[in-house]
Amino acid sequence: MNNISGYLVSKVVSFLMNLHIIPRPIYLTRHGESLFNVEDRVGGDSDLSAKGKKYAGHLKGFFQEQKEKEKFKECRIFTSTLKRAMTTANEIDIGEKPYYLKFLDEINTGLCDGMTYEDMKEIYPFEYQERSNDKLRYRYPRGESYMDVIQRIEPIIFEIERTRVPVIIVAHNAVLRCIYAYLTRHEVDNIPYLEVPLHNVIKLTPETYQCREVRYRSLLYCLY
Repeated sequence: MNNISGYLVSKVVSFLMNLHIIPRPIYLTRHGESLFNVEDRVGGDSDLSAKGKKYAGHLKGFFQEQKEKEKFKECRIFTSTLKRAMTTANEIDIGEKPYYLKFLDEINTGLCDGMTYEDMKEIYPFEYQERSNDKLRYRYPRGESYMDVIQRIEPIIFEIERTRVPVIIVAHNAVLRCIYAYLTRHEVDNIPYLEVPLHNVIKLTPETYQCREVRYRSLLYCLY
């Protein structure tokens, strides 16, 4: 740290001081299906649908199995402050209380909050077209862009790198795309198009130059 000066260099030093080489799994999952998901609406703070509640209930058993398989005694559970995510995280209940973090909230859709994309196309045709042209940099009116979300989630990136026990993150599509892209070294331009479906758990285990990835899609089938 000798002669360190300037914002960017200081951020790099801070990042490096949080790194370690202890292997541990990182689990990413979206909240269970919400009522707005059923209606194909963006944003909002709706409750879980019946299917979403069923998925949340299955997560407890899934993570109990993972706890036994990975032989970890403790973990960290992080979730957003939106109802659908908190309800899902609270169901995990494996002896750890979730941390509710505002910066894990879904992308802010501003004036389009609660709309379907068809509503947006009809009411804000210019905004709809702009979003289609550049989904990464498009900012919802009075809302956020993916680039804003990338900046916003910096604290959870530091927390993931710092934490030496398994991490479980229950969050939202845009937020998890950004976290997943960071951990798996995807190009920034690809972030808005990464596949992070509902009712799946993505398990990432950091290794020397990459993350080993396992996707648990079997949880989806228990809902039908």
